Amino acid sequence: MEPTTRLPHGPKGIPVLGSALAFMRDPLRFYQDVSRDYFGLAYARLGSVDLYIASDPALVETLLVGKHRDCVKDVITRELFPLVGNGLITNDGDSWRRQRKLSAPPFQPKHIIEYADVMVECSQRAFATYRHDEQRDFHRDIMALTLEIVGKTLLGFDPQSESERVAQAMEDAIPYFEERLFSLRGLLPRQLPSSAARRFRRAKRELDQVVRAVIARAQNDGSAESKYLLARLIRSRDEDGRGMTEQQVADEAITMLLAGHETTALAVMFCVYELSRNPDIARDVRSEIDTQLAGHPARNSDLPRLPLLDAVIREVLRLYPPAPVFGREVAVPLELGGYDIPRGATIGVSPYAMHRNPRYFPEPDRFHPQRWLSGSTDALPKFAYFPFGGGPRICIGQHFALMEAALILATLLQQVELEVPAGFRMELKPVITLRSRYGLPVRARRREPSEHQSPQRTGNSTQPEALG
Repeated sequence: MEPTTRLPHGPKGIPVLGSALAFMRDPLRFYQDVSRDYFGLAYARLGSVDLYIASDPALVETLLVGKHRDCVKDVITRELFPLVGNGLITNDGDSWRRQRKLSAPPFQPKHIIEYADVMVECSQRAFATYRHDEQRDFHRDIMALTLEIVGKTLLGFDPQSESERVAQAMEDAIPYFEERLFSLRGLLPRQLPSSAARRFRRAKRELDQVVRAVIARAQNDGSAESKYLLARLIRSRDEDGRGMTEQQVADEAITMLLAGHETTALAVMFCVYELSRNPDIARDVRSEIDTQLAGHPARNSDLPRLPLLDAVIREVLRLYPPAPVFGREVAVPLELGGYDIPRGATIGVSPYAMHRNPRYFPEPDRFHPQRWLSGSTDALPKFAYFPFGGGPRICIGQHFALMEAALILATLLQQVELEVPAGFRMELKPVITLRSRYGLPVRARRREPSEHQSPQRTGNSTQPEALG
């Protein structure tokens, strides 16, 4: 196909702002509508931003794989720079390639599976505190649990005071990004004062203090046997024998804090939400876990024998991908889908919209884990389902997140049943990650030991990539 300078079809919007208001009001709905009405490649103007939206899996693959060197992270991703600095999320070019290469060895499955026991032990303690018929905010609980796991496995800190400081700082930072990304204030200079910006600066100082202290401990540790990921990252060297600077390590540590605990926490939260709404599926998953584990704590080697649990997690990641929308800024003019796209334009991609496209997923809004077991998804185009992105910049922590989510969920379902109040309505809030605006209220019912328990076992398998 010969490229053309014509613009693809797309929503017209209004004078000056174009489609900016529709995007800010509901970015998920905006991408869904555009992907449905203008399949392939569409064009929309968001204020001064020229936005091209790719909704064809073949075009997404071209963008993320074939043309990845022609693009850099988009302006929305760059808004994260004040929080994560030049970490893997925001970094680009040769600097990113070097960082990715240094960071990859500690994230290999053979290292990640060493953290399985810690994940299960932390989960058992957390869910043991649930009382029968007690009401809780599961969103808050699961965020605290995954932060504890990240602290112990990735960053090497344990004290409760540090976890509480980090959790509060993360929560204080979110309104700033909501303001910058999805309100008209995002069109104004970042330097203009606001209450959200002041809270963010305080939160950033707190995070920096915690991270610097954690790095200092890791550097003073000196042990070549330390298995937590930050220590491995500090020991990592390139082919010239050079490691990361302290600032680079700090940026990656904050990136791990942000991505490492939120991604898994939200996946487990949405699993609980959907299982509560689908009690027959919840019963079948509990039965699978009870049969296969026989009351023993879950291990990494058990996960291949829990296909329905795996399917539940895959289906939740389809309906609620961690990064529902992301983009690339064109660094050099390129051709995509028969159109010439100029330097400086943004190409947007929405896993959320792609995953709910009826072209690829019948009954796309239905929670239906069986689709992953029936063979109906075997012939999907590669980029019809990509909850962790794709290409060279695919999420480096996907194996960690998948294993952690499975082990936490298996442990939870062994101990308690959680019921979401009938009147609760999930309202999604896409800010950095895909969150629930009002948390997740639940009522707990403790399971009787006779329902699932038998003598416990210890130890953990070294089978890699249990969830693929």
